[in-house]
Amino acid sequence: MTRMSDDGLRGYQVGAVRAELRALSVGDDREGMLEGTPHLHRRFRLRAVEKAMAATPHLYVHDLEQIRADIAERSEEWLPREAAHARLTSWWTPEGLAEPGHTELKVMWFQTAADDPFARLAAILRPLDWAALARFVPWED
Repeated sequence: MTRMSDDGLRGYQVGAVRAELRALSVGDDREGMLEGTPHLHRRFRLRAVEKAMAATPHLYVHDLEQIRADIAERSEEWLPREAAHARLTSWWTPEGLAEPGHTELKVMWFQTAADDPFARLAAILRPLDWAALARFVPWED
């Protein structure tokens, strides 16, 4: 269940940590794609996701292992058309860290246009370990 926090942001439970949604975007994952197959689309998508994860280590891609397995099995079923991206923050900081700041996590998943991205995000976040996935962002002066 999601609720609005005191500052108007939508709050989510991520394991034991409360996080706030700072940004959410949903777009057509096949925009600009002129032709191809579901298998080829998955291969290109995986390549792009792995490149994004290398550049952004605190990016969690939901069902990434399933996408990899589908490629290995040469699945001919399309990924859901919508790619969703969320950025969440929390005042939780790693234990023993005295520097002021917050933690941040970016999440990516695929969904159909009929899916509610807020509800889908809540279901994805609930079992995650914020401490293991989020990065610390120090305050800037």
